[in-house]
Amino acid sequence: MPWLEVAKESSLDDGMPTVTGTISIRRAGCRRWALPGGMPVLLCLFGLFLWAPIVRGHNASSAYLELHHTNATLRIRFEVAIRDIDDLLNLDANADGFVVWEEIRSRESEFLREVDRTVKFSSGAGLLKVVEEGSSAVRRAEGGYVRFDRRIDGVPGNRLRLEYGLFAVRDPLHRALVKFEDESGMQTAVVGPSGTVAEFAMAQKGGGAGAMGFFREGVHHIRTGYDHLAFLFALLLPAVLKRSMSGWRPVEGLGEAVLPVVRIVSAFTLAHSMTLAIAAAGWLRLPERWVESAIAGSILVAVAANGFGSAEAAGKGWLSRIRAVWLGQPATVALVFGWIHGFGFAGALGELGLTRGELVIPLLCFNLGVEAGQLACVAAFLPAAFLLRRHSVYRRFLLPVGSVLIALTACGWLVDRAFDLGWMPF
Repeated sequence: MPWLEVAKESSLDDGMPTVTGTISIRRAGCRRWALPGGMPVLLCLFGLFLWAPIVRGHNASSAYLELHHTNATLRIRFEVAIRDIDDLLNLDANADGFVVWEEIRSRESEFLREVDRTVKFSSGAGLLKVVEEGSSAVRRAEGGYVRFDRRIDGVPGNRLRLEYGLFAVRDPLHRALVKFEDESGMQTAVVGPSGTVAEFAMAQKGGGAGAMGFFREGVHHIRTGYDHLAFLFALLLPAVLKRSMSGWRPVEGLGEAVLPVVRIVSAFTLAHSMTLAIAAAGWLRLPERWVESAIAGSILVAVAANGFGSAEAAGKGWLSRIRAVWLGQPATVALVFGWIHGFGFAGALGELGLTRGELVIPLLCFNLGVEAGQLACVAAFLPAAFLLRRHSVYRRFLLPVGSVLIALTACGWLVDRAFDLGWMPF
């Protein structure tokens, strides 16, 4: 399995993590594996490999931009993932499966020209000239990053404008989390293809700047967080049907479908809001690999009940007992799973390094964006499902096939994340 590696010693004197030795990130690749079984297993595996690679987990590509304005000088710390630079420039010059620091340095000027073309700073006086100060390797939770130190001298005016379009063509999911600080306080923003401009007020209080950016990022996070959406749709698929000993039957009125969904989504929202706040504030952080694996497992549990009508029809065995609990108390199970998903939502905000006081507005706006995205999915799906509920195609095709596709995808995520295989795109 090829890896990208950066071998470099660096000593950072401003509180950032010191890197000594090797930073490694896995290069996307496919590892062969097989399970014993008959034709059904082989068909399921074949379907998994056809379906799973087109699905992405919720962790999109992120860069980090810290701006410090003092005495008319803007100091810039720009951290970009090594895997993103490699995807753009193909850094592995000798094709040995590794990227070493010398290979990054040899293409650094080329990458910085792309940065200057797509990341621009301006004020009322026009575009500002950026001066290079050096680069170093750092480690973040997602893997290896390169930090570029830059500065702008003599920044005029009282507003700073940032236009950001890096990787916009190659990776439309890419985002940059921005933190601006001066003597009056701190402002935050998220920039990317859907919101490429951010403005910061200099030398005046503006801690709420970028609030809409974090709201949009919350919407974007749930819209592109396909594992969270898979969990949500696993809940929604049977919402317009009634469970009975003989199987599924359509509900009579829309209220019969809406009220259970409201209870489930409310429980899920309450739970992930709690753990999102706890994790983003730094009170409790769990290993990303554990969290992502648990999220994939929660999808399998959520979809497990879709093949049975009532708890009595679920049969015996440990899997059937899970189904029975899910059928009997779905809101409670959603509450438990919501705690897990909240840790997944917290990753991006935690990496900004905000203090607890600075975190309130970004956290609130981000969470509101997540909820708006969830409600939009429910509002789009539920009416259409309600209209189709009496057709046998819904009970005999859409429900089982949709559940199988979700389960196959979740199996791919679970195996990939638990064993760190790196064969599914993230």
